[in-house]
Amino acid sequence: MKSTPIVLKYILAAILTFASGVTFAQVRFKQGDEFQRQVITKSNCVLQRGSQNLHVGSVSIVAKTYKVTDASEKGVSFTITTDKLVDTINAMNQNLIYHSGKPADPNSIIQIGLQKIVNSAAVVSVNNKGEITNLKRPVTANDTLLSFAGIQPEHLSPGSTLQFMVDFPVNVTLKKGYSWKATTSSAETNYTVYAINGQTTVVTYKTSVLGGSLNSRINGSILIDNNTGIILKRYSQSVSTGYEMVNGVVYTATRRTAVTEICNKK
Repeated sequence: MKSTPIVLKYILAAILTFASGVTFAQVRFKQGDEFQRQVITKSNCVLQRGSQNLHVGSVSIVAKTYKVTDASEKGVSFTITTDKLVDTINAMNQNLIYHSGKPADPNSIIQIGLQKIVNSAAVVSVNNKGEITNLKRPVTANDTLLSFAGIQPEHLSPGSTLQFMVDFPVNVTLKKGYSWKATTSSAETNYTVYAINGQTTVVTYKTSVLGGSLNSRINGSILIDNNTGIILKRYSQSVSTGYEMVNGVVYTATRRTAVTEICNKK
């Protein structure tokens, strides 16, 4: 029992070290900094309703720029714009190809919907923990459209973390093999430190997402910049099962997805 205060002292010291590390990382952003994030998603989905089967394959490339418009010890503000969106969808032996550099087909609901994503921008403020404190939402994209097109949505909401940043503190005091669990109302993720040095940290993870229209199992790895908490590279594979709605009709669905994400400072 006499050792308890000493143990608490070390725990407190560790917590303070993590907290200072996160704050220090946020200060590393400077006004005018720009980061480009590219996400390549390959998806194959089987939709079934009775004897009907619909196979949908897609490959999407989305490039976004995160520009720092304000930075201080209290937090950072970003403007997020979509620079490029290329999407190829194969369904019922027909191909649909959308490229943001070309005019959208006015007769295609899918292309018009994707064009709205490209023409929208978001303004986001985050605190020293990387949590969103304020935002000006872009045009809301239809979830069914994003799912059908195989595009990974970027969830922007107060309290959440920007998806190109980690939502846990990165610190050189972490050791290879260290693991921990993060749980929310709909997901559980197990993290393990795979490698770490003064500049970067590699973390592997396994996530279970339950309770929604699609239940998912995800395996992945992320390469993190220790100074900023930015995800430099991310690779993930997932299998999702459940149901999806297409044109008002509910189908059972099985989706396999592979995602490659790269972020560079401009």
